[in-house]
Amino acid sequence: MNVMGASVLIVDDDVSTCAGMAELLRHAGHDAQATTTFEDARAILARRTPDLLIVDIRLGEFNGLQLIMLSRTQIPAIVISGFADPLLEHEARQAGAEFLVKPVVPAELLALVQQKLSQAPVPATRRL
Repeated sequence: MNVMGASVLIVDDDVSTCAGMAELLRHAGHDAQATTTFEDARAILARRTPDLLIVDIRLGEFNGLQLIMLSRTQIPAIVISGFADPLLEHEARQAGAEFLVKPVVPAELLALVQQKLSQAPVPATRRL
């Protein structure tokens, strides 16, 4: 998969974090869309499947892992948490996601984004 220009959905209830990650990814050449609620993210995922999902573990009364597990298709994902939690990290990895603890180092996030996108299976609509 061409990792440049990939569509990335960012879901984080912290507006500043969400906006900062979106800006970072746009500067790296990706099509980043950001939302701050679980409900908005569900609606977006019902309409289209991004190439990568970056999701905060805590989204109000919801758990960001639910977005990964409820998706119609397997989406490469990175789960971000404000707390190091071995159980949540294990659950994220079981769901096929990477796990990062805030504050996220921009260079580390970009490297992980590239890694996840390069490992992603090519959707049938993109195969030659």
